[in-house]
Amino acid sequence: MNRRETSKYRQGIASLALLATILPAIAADPRVDGEQGIIEYRKGNLIEGMALLQKSASSGYAPAQTTLAFILDAAEADEEAVHWYRKAAENNDPAGLFGLGGMIAKGEGIRKNPPMAGQLIEKAARLGHVPAMRTYAHALEHGQLGFESRHEAAARWYLEAARLDDATSIKRLERAYTLGQLGLPVDLEQADSWKHRLNGSD
Repeated sequence: MNRRETSKYRQGIASLALLATILPAIAADPRVDGEQGIIEYRKGNLIEGMALLQKSASSGYAPAQTTLAFILDAAEADEEAVHWYRKAAENNDPAGLFGLGGMIAKGEGIRKNPPMAGQLIEKAARLGHVPAMRTYAHALEHGQLGFESRHEAAARWYLEAARLDDATSIKRLERAYTLGQLGLPVDLEQADSWKHRLNGSD
């Protein structure tokens, strides 16, 4: 090997060494692991997907924590689900707050405490989590989860969720404007507008 070849060889070795230090960091990225885990799980690759989600969740990636919690909840591994929802909620993740609130509301894997559940769900709603907005509105309408019945406040939250295309909230507003509920006037034009939005006519 001549001097030129030796130089190229050394440069190649140096590049490989640098790559070897970079690749583990990339592979250990919790976001990458979490997103790939979600993809694999949805494709039906349960073992690989769960392994990646567990790795990502353990590294603190909130979407992996909430996805793992959702899967565990569906499998009735309630205490483990509560653990991961709590981890996400501790980082102020809206889906984590909502998920933990739901577990506490039902008393699954943790002691039932509707007012505490309501506080978590309200917090998630105020952070823009659409299912939490809808649930909070329903609780305000019916006086549940430690809240007093406040129809006008419920209408505002249904409206917030409906503007983000939540079908349940849109249906509730359509009915409310048709019948004059939630402190709203009978307004068939508004009712029809929400109906068309639900049907994708706008």
